[in-house]
Amino acid sequence: MARYVHGYATPEQERLVAQAEHWRELIRDGAPLAPGTRLLEVGCGVGAVLAVLGREYPGVRLSGVDIEQRQLDFARGHLARAGVEATLTRADALALPFADESFDHVWMMWFLEHVPDPPAALREARRVLVPGGAITAIEVDYSTCFAEPSTPAFEALVRAMVRGMAAGGWSDAGTRLPGWLRETGFREVDEGERPLSFEGGELARQAPYAAGVLESALPALAELPGVREAELREGLADLRALPGIPGARLGWVVHRSTAVR
Repeated sequence: MARYVHGYATPEQERLVAQAEHWRELIRDGAPLAPGTRLLEVGCGVGAVLAVLGREYPGVRLSGVDIEQRQLDFARGHLARAGVEATLTRADALALPFADESFDHVWMMWFLEHVPDPPAALREARRVLVPGGAITAIEVDYSTCFAEPSTPAFEALVRAMVRGMAAGGWSDAGTRLPGWLRETGFREVDEGERPLSFEGGELARQAPYAAGVLESALPALAELPGVREAELREGLADLRALPGIPGARLGWVVHRSTAVR
């Protein structure tokens, strides 16, 4: 299953916009980006993160690349509606069409998990950064997802997601991210490991979000050998029911890693 696990349908593109808004605080949680900063998002998809960055940091000079034209077409409309200017280019992350030292900051979010060779993408990102330029990369490790109380169907759903992501990329990209950054020559690596655990009112917000992410991959996951779609859907129902269970929790581990060229 080498294809993009979530697909490119319009509902998925709209989900990505909602996802960026959902993680707005995580996106902006770091050193402010100064006006005039030349920022490149690699794997910009539908422009959802660029729109958040543009609203949070007016004056930043935004650029984005993605290999999928359908995503870029959606991104142009989304950014126009958001009132955010960005230069979008169709390009492969392994062969960026920019000269050395063209950007002050590179951004990658939920991207390296889909790339066959993340270190190659990071080396190319490093090439286009100025000396002293920074990278921000955000990834999750799907195997760390837990629910309390759990159910066999929920556990089967998480296992299927891990297998599905690993088939076309890296289900544990978050855990590997700091090592990839060091391997590719970045320095001052801040691993940014964030074990997240939600309960109460926050669980009521995060459980539907997590269910949406997993459900978006359901058609691809259902094609995996030994996986039953009915069990996956049962696991989704169990996940959505968590907020109604007293004392329930849900969580996973995210890395919001930063480093310097």
